[in-house]
Amino acid sequence: MVGSIIVIASSKGGAGKTSLATALAVNLAAFGFRVAVVDADRNQAFANWHKIAEAPSLTCSSEIDHNKIVGHLMAKAEAHDVVIADTAGFENQTAVFAMGTADVVLIPCMPDRNSVLEARKTAQQVQSISQIARRPIPHRLILTRWTPTGLAERATIEDIEASNLPRLQQHVGDLVAFQKYTFSGVMPKSGTVGRQIDEIIEELQGLEIIAPKPAKEAAE
Repeated sequence: MVGSIIVIASSKGGAGKTSLATALAVNLAAFGFRVAVVDADRNQAFANWHKIAEAPSLTCSSEIDHNKIVGHLMAKAEAHDVVIADTAGFENQTAVFAMGTADVVLIPCMPDRNSVLEARKTAQQVQSISQIARRPIPHRLILTRWTPTGLAERATIEDIEASNLPRLQQHVGDLVAFQKYTFSGVMPKSGTVGRQIDEIIEELQGLEIIAPKPAKEAAE
């Protein structure tokens, strides 16, 4: 059984792509899923974190060459339940080719107008790649650095809905833990962070992007 490929993409830097990739990978691995993270960003933020990480067992590799990223992701999917691609925060061919392999593209969106504009561009890009690939490639915005009661957040939601951009219902909060983990090597699997990420995983399972159980458990 081939694993799911989740590509996290946005041309906007600092949108929380690597934090999201890390949190999803850690929580999925804690649930027993075989997880691979492919760092497709020249900055190698995830790969550098993984060197100091205190995390459940997961595979980390790097591939920034657009000519190799498709084969790299597909090979990882053959051996893992979930593959997460962390792409660069600027437009590049590697991210585009990665999207072509995706079972879903997650587009982080912060609570500001520019983030919505960049999310819209990325969503349009996914739609164009879908036409090239001649298959639908699902995409969802995911709200990051989010305070649900904030005024900017409320305006952002209105902008997203006016643009008819599909989004996940769950969000990633504006939490100190997402700043500390890069220094500590520890991404929390419990508490507020763990709960939010678990809810995102459950939503992705409901969309049939992630299997209800790891392949090993499902086979038993």
